[in-house]
Amino acid sequence: MLYTLENQNFICLIESVGAEVRSLKKKETKEEYIWQINNTIWGSSAPVLFPSIGNIKSNKITYRVEEFAMPKHGIVRNNKHLSIHQISASKCAFTLMSSQLTKEQYPFDFSFTIIYELSSKGLQMTYEIVNKDEVPMFFSCGGHTAYACPLDKNTKLSDYIIEFPNTISLHSLTLGGSGLLTNQLRAFELQQNQLELSDTIFNEDALVFANINFKWVRLRKKNQAKGIKVVFKDYPHLALWSKPGADYVCIEPWLGLPDMEDESIDLLEKSTYKTIHPNEQFSIVIATEIE
Repeated sequence: MLYTLENQNFICLIESVGAEVRSLKKKETKEEYIWQINNTIWGSSAPVLFPSIGNIKSNKITYRVEEFAMPKHGIVRNNKHLSIHQISASKCAFTLMSSQLTKEQYPFDFSFTIIYELSSKGLQMTYEIVNKDEVPMFFSCGGHTAYACPLDKNTKLSDYIIEFPNTISLHSLTLGGSGLLTNQLRAFELQQNQLELSDTIFNEDALVFANINFKWVRLRKKNQAKGIKVVFKDYPHLALWSKPGADYVCIEPWLGLPDMEDESIDLLEKSTYKTIHPNEQFSIVIATEIE
């Protein structure tokens, strides 16, 4: 079922299954900024990532010796058991509570809430995680929104750039054939703080920038100063991805990283995972600003 958010400037559609954003349009121009799903290319538009990101080594985690099957990107994506609270015309929340079903995949008692709210600039997405267990809880989370790119039929991917706040040296971790991170790095040269997009830039899968020191990026046409600005001030990692030849670019702020090829599957040994203690709450925000 699709839920509608609306304010003076924007209208947004969110799918109740998995709480994925399906559409974000500016009312004035009716321009669509979210990729429209084509199942022959990719069956998602904005997966919510929790409590893991990317492929999991051996497709499982262990905690205190016990094994748990963990799917790619975690347990919220495609989940049909989210409760929905329409807070106002421009704000709604989707919550996953721990249950016997979630405990087959993830061992903790928790609540995970995604709050979507339209503003005058665009869409804000807030994750709120509460540890309802009696022991520390370990997790990661992140966004995976696919932004329509090119935005129109008269442009191609190579007409677009990812703009960074300043000129920096970028080194991307690489994903091996298993979908797990390797220790190999790819270097990218920025031209005046811009990463040029091309039909081949994602041929080797996602670009994964770890331990970043910037808090936003902008997806825009080369000949325009404005575009889609994604702000993620508290996220330490960023991924960029698309299927080669597809008409979208995913901008993915991550709290943690996918598993390394040589990484332990023990939750207690996940070095990039966040820890929160019993009754502790954690929240983190991604804002999409349409300029």
